[in-house]
Amino acid sequence: MTKKKEKQPKYKQSETIVIRRSQINFAPYNPRKEDPEVVKKLKKNFKSVGFLGGIVWNTNSSYLVSGHKRVQTLDIMNDYDGTESTDYDIKVEAVELDDKTEREQNIFMNSPSAMGEFDMEKMKILVPEIDYHNAGLSEADMNIYGIAIAEETISVGVASIVDDFEAVEKPYEERKAAVKEMKNQIKKQAEAKVDDIESFVMINFKSYKTKSSFMLRFGFPPDGQYIDGETFADMIERVE
Repeated sequence: MTKKKEKQPKYKQSETIVIRRSQINFAPYNPRKEDPEVVKKLKKNFKSVGFLGGIVWNTNSSYLVSGHKRVQTLDIMNDYDGTESTDYDIKVEAVELDDKTEREQNIFMNSPSAMGEFDMEKMKILVPEIDYHNAGLSEADMNIYGIAIAEETISVGVASIVDDFEAVEKPYEERKAAVKEMKNQIKKQAEAKVDDIESFVMINFKSYKTKSSFMLRFGFPPDGQYIDGETFADMIERVE
């Protein structure tokens, strides 16, 4: 009987392995902007459902190809400060890439155009059945999908106004006032969002060595990319 020939894979695959956090270095060229809100959402998600993976690590350079925010979040949750005593195990997808390919894939895995767009009609059906916060969506996303969330994000009073507006038997002036009130509430929420977005400042260093020295000087992880402003302010004297 002829032995069936084993089918060869048509493409390479990463290898899922567990390594020590200290073996990982953040790619200094990673184009993703710093966004504390992303880390906050990831931390909440990890606590809710656990760490589900998604970290790609190049064995040739020890740089992350993808998953910088995930590692940053895990560092916070594990109180990692770059020392041996705080080191921890972490699951990664190990790959072997040359420098050029590594950089290309770093951009590819961070590119919205490479990830594809949501089907709007399917989202309209899917989203009402879930907690959109747990899915990482915002009120703005929900508005794009044409899904009303006023009863969740505004006040109970405004929600009742929206419900009243949907009732066609309400007088025109009353419905007009309801719309105006709802717009005012949404505007206030948008302004609050802007305040949150603008509540950070970026510090740039000429080299990774200079940056890591600065971080270690003030007791932060050398690979860290986020410093709490209030904590840092308490550590230095105010310059008049």
